[in-house]
Amino acid sequence: MTEVPSERSGSGTPLVIGVGNEVRGDDAAGLQVTRELRPLVGDRARVVDCSGSATELLDLWEGQARVYLVDAVRSGGAPGTWCRVLVRDQPLPSSLAGTSTHGLSIASAVALGQTLGRMPGQLVVFGIEAVQFDPGADLSPEVRGGVREVTQALAEELGRPTPATTSRERR
Repeated sequence: MTEVPSERSGSGTPLVIGVGNEVRGDDAAGLQVTRELRPLVGDRARVVDCSGSATELLDLWEGQARVYLVDAVRSGGAPGTWCRVLVRDQPLPSSLAGTSTHGLSIASAVALGQTLGRMPGQLVVFGIEAVQFDPGADLSPEVRGGVREVTQALAEELGRPTPATTSRERR
């Protein structure tokens, strides 16, 4: 896990978790978002990278007021498109509950957190539709575009104005 130096607390400081595997192509999308987001948000958010293990996620987000989680997904959408899902008491949509290169899927980690009562006050999941997860591959051009858009959307949500972008967000 890589973290921007700051205090860990359940305070009002939002936590952004980028999930992924750096050496598996589009699976690095969440990590690339956090890399690009850090200089944009400064101390307005705590920004960390995570391998995606369910226990690591639960430990990171437990007791936090507001958490944003970014990961590559395979839901059948066009590569590079993205979705934003506010997680409440229900499971993540089945379209985001697919297989994962992290062991358990993010949807499974959310379900486990809900069952154990280890959820943050608010959890927002950004999923970027990925196309390839080959070992040693780079991010695909489509996913690079989705990374830029999600980074801008998060920066705006965290209070920093960014240049307008054409969103390919699925509704």
